[in-house]
Amino acid sequence: MKRKIFAVIIIFFGVVSLWYARVCYHLPTISVVMPTYNRIDLLPRSIESILNQTYQNFEFIIVDDGSTDGSVSLIRDYQKKDKRIRLIQNDKNRGISYSRNRGMDSAKGKYVAIMDSDDFSESDRLQKSMRFFQKHPDYQVVNSVYYEMGKEGINNWVPPKRWEIIFNFANYYTNLAVYDLNFVRSHHIRYNEELISAEDYDFWSKIRLAGGKLGMINEPLIRLRRHRSHSEEYYQNIKTVRKIISARLLSRFGISKEEVDSSTNCELMAKMMISPVAAKFVDLYVLDLTYRRQCTSETLPEGTLYVKHFDFVDHFLWESDNLYIRQKTNEIYQLLSHNESVAVFLNPYGEKETYRIMSDGSLGLIEDLN
Repeated sequence: MKRKIFAVIIIFFGVVSLWYARVCYHLPTISVVMPTYNRIDLLPRSIESILNQTYQNFEFIIVDDGSTDGSVSLIRDYQKKDKRIRLIQNDKNRGISYSRNRGMDSAKGKYVAIMDSDDFSESDRLQKSMRFFQKHPDYQVVNSVYYEMGKEGINNWVPPKRWEIIFNFANYYTNLAVYDLNFVRSHHIRYNEELISAEDYDFWSKIRLAGGKLGMINEPLIRLRRHRSHSEEYYQNIKTVRKIISARLLSRFGISKEEVDSSTNCELMAKMMISPVAAKFVDLYVLDLTYRRQCTSETLPEGTLYVKHFDFVDHFLWESDNLYIRQKTNEIYQLLSHNESVAVFLNPYGEKETYRIMSDGSLGLIEDLN
């Protein structure tokens, strides 16, 4: 009798294990969450930009926010062709924050990729985002530079080490990022459904305040569409909300809301520099560098190159011939070649580093995620 009971237990746990493995095996790594409202003319391009991703292990959650233009029928037609699409319908128009929260709550992936229904993603957006997390497992969010539809060129890029300074004053992060859902859930971070604007800045600031790290990829993986169709009151609201979020971030440095309201950004940056806790939150070298570049008339020696990279911001000072010295570490870099858009250096370890020449003349390192 005992042997039979033991055998039944073994079989039971074996079946449960097989079921669990089967479920886990079919779970998507990424949940793409895309709210939409009356965008039937733009939806096909946005939907297809996700379905045509080179990275295929994802689910596509489309949250319709009460559309009345036939968007739901269009989504269902796509759903018949691709089972990765999951349609969620709000009972009425509730706004983008509510819709993103609803999509996030429904997500089964480890990561969530935010998508807007008037934009579209380059085919390797998800793949390069996943490679970034594999290479930088200590980061919780990743974004990229982007093309703005209707304009030429790539939107200029601010790397995290400098971005972590200026993020205290405004949002320099686009809304279409990929983030670690486990981190967000464990810290109970959600989009603020009471905000009519700047909800992204609020969301990313909560991740920062919870200790999360936000990264950037210096390659354009997104094409954004900008609208100026809102009322002036809407844009004034953005400024007001940004000020509130900025005050919340700057409070970590012992800076009061009254000081935020009455001080310029340069005055606030100076207060950050003398804060006894500044080293906990920012790279003091980069803070000093950013302050000198933005708030003083100090000029750099001729031949200086301002370098932006994923994990550093620094100057390359010309030394001789094609040799440059990195100011912070005194490492020697050799300039191998350059043209109007790209420069190639040999770093001290004998590795080639390719830099995109940005619109402000600085260099942005193109990280090798392959």
